[in-house]
Formats: sequence, structure tokens, C-alpha cells
Amino acid sequence: MAGDNIYNGAVDNGTGCGMAMELARAWSAMGMAPPHSVIFAAVTAEEQGLLGSEYLGQHPPIPAGQIALDLNYDAIQPFGEPMQTSVTGADRTSFYSTVDATAARFGLEIVPDEHPEAGHYYRSDHFSMARAGVPAFSIGSGTLYKGHDAAWGLAKSDDYTAHRYHNFSDNYTEDMDFTANAKLARFGMELGWEAISSPGTVMWRKGDEFEAARMKVLGQ
Repeated sequence: MAGDNIYNGAVDNGTGCGMAMELARAWSAMGMAPPHSVIFAAVTAEEQGLLGSEYLGQHPPIPAGQIALDLNYDAIQPFGEPMQTSVTGADRTSFYSTVDATAARFGLEIVPDEHPEAGHYYRSDHFSMARAGVPAFSIGSGTLYKGHDAAWGLAKSDDYTAHRYHNFSDNYTEDMDFTANAKLARFGMELGWEAISSPGTVMWRKGDEFEAARMKVLGQ
């Protein structure tokens, strides 16, 4: 077709990639060294069957049993300051009480997956790490943003899905407010610090489908 045919992916997943890069910069610029190494990865081909993250899960840079936690960022809408976060899958781990307490400190209400029937947990890159024996989940936002009601956030999200998602129109625009990205990046950084500072090992809850994989890699 004539005109702009480039799928820039400003939101999906330019936002998540930008957040990962800024988190890496922030971790490296801290005045004190973290108690353990922190690994950053940008993986490709999620839409083709999680190919990049599957390779990472099968070839981790250190043994999977030594990885405390995997946090994943996908598209984070730049709509302003979020008052909610989705952490689907975190409740299946022993780390959830820390996630809950940290969210409260950030003024974030944890909201459930609005469409559990869609199987989102099994369609994002954290799933590959969970299969490899690493407790893993994504950090996302809800629909409630400071200064607006949830209906406003839902309408904004629906508009993005209808007109820009997976389209050449997913471009940067001057009205984007990256307060959301900054807040959720800080939230994830705090969770990462809590995970690597914990005296205990983050586990899947007893009976969870990924528990056996975790036990296997811890024994290696």
C-alpha cells in the first residue's frame, strides 16, 4: 500500500524495551552493588510462539536454579500515572506477599486478569521462564489512572487495540505520558531488589503446575 508501512511498535513493545534499558541503566548506576547479579534480556519473536524467550529458557546465562525471579514487561500504555497493576501469576508464588506489600507502598491496587479465559499467562515471554523452573510473571497496568475513572482508561485501551495494536499506526505521539512506564519500572526494580535480597528461595506454591520444574533445577 502507499504511505507508511513500517510497524514501529512504539507501545508494543517499544515501551517494554525502553523500560528494560532504563532499568539496566539505573541498576548499573546505583551507588551500592546488589547482593546478586541482575540479568536483562530483550527477546524476539514472541508473536511467533515465544521463540526468543523459549531459547533463553533453554539456554540461560546461569543455571535456572540460581535465578531468583523473572519479571517481564510487555506493552505498557503511556496514559499517565497508573493506580492499578496486574501481576497475573505472582499469586502462584511464595513471593506474592512481597508483591502485595510493595504494590501498596507504590499506591497500586493489584487487579485480576480481566480475561482469564484468554490464557494470557501462557502467551507472554515469562511463560518460557516458568517452564524452565523460574518463578515468573509480567508487570502490567490496569485501567485506573490518576485524575480519571476506570472507564476512561478502558476506553483509551480499547481505542489503542482497535486502531494501533499490531498496526503501522503504532507510532510515537506527543500526547504520550510515560509516567506509567516510570512508575511500573520503579515498582519492578523494587521487586527485583526484594527477590535477590530475600534469605529464602522464591518458590511456586505447593501443587502448582510449575513446582516440579522449580524443584528439578534447584536440585541440579
